[in-house]
Amino acid sequence: MLWLIAATLFVFAIAGGWSRLVELEAGAATAGGFAQWRAQAARDRMLASPGVEHHAWGGTSEVGSGDVVWDPRTQRGFLRLKRFVANDPATARYQLWIFDAARDDGHAVDGGVFDLPAGRDEVVIPVHPTLPVSRAVAFAVTVEHGPRPTIH
Repeated sequence: MLWLIAATLFVFAIAGGWSRLVELEAGAATAGGFAQWRAQAARDRMLASPGVEHHAWGGTSEVGSGDVVWDPRTQRGFLRLKRFVANDPATARYQLWIFDAARDDGHAVDGGVFDLPAGRDEVVIPVHPTLPVSRAVAFAVTVEHGPRPTIH
């Protein structure tokens, strides 16, 4: 009987803490398989929600494909990349840009800087923009050269 009470409390703890499990950090791309599984599961749930946008692009022979699932209400989303080249954080990093219809054409919103590990065909990266986005109309990934900044 005691094990049943413990199991029930465990289930309630997990259910109550689920929202914290889906709040993922940008480092999920370089994290292990469990973090990627959580990011993929959270992306799938978000994609099934009403009002969520899905922006996809096809790849070329030089650049892989990808998509962004974006929730304009929560200002959060997930970037999924397939067949992108792994980067060396000491020399270059990837950056996501969000183009907002309410902003000037030349000023995109920073969607986050991230690294892609070697040996993965697909990664899911949580998107946390630095500024509010009124209406996302396009997303772009660029390569930013220079080392990862160190925080003292």
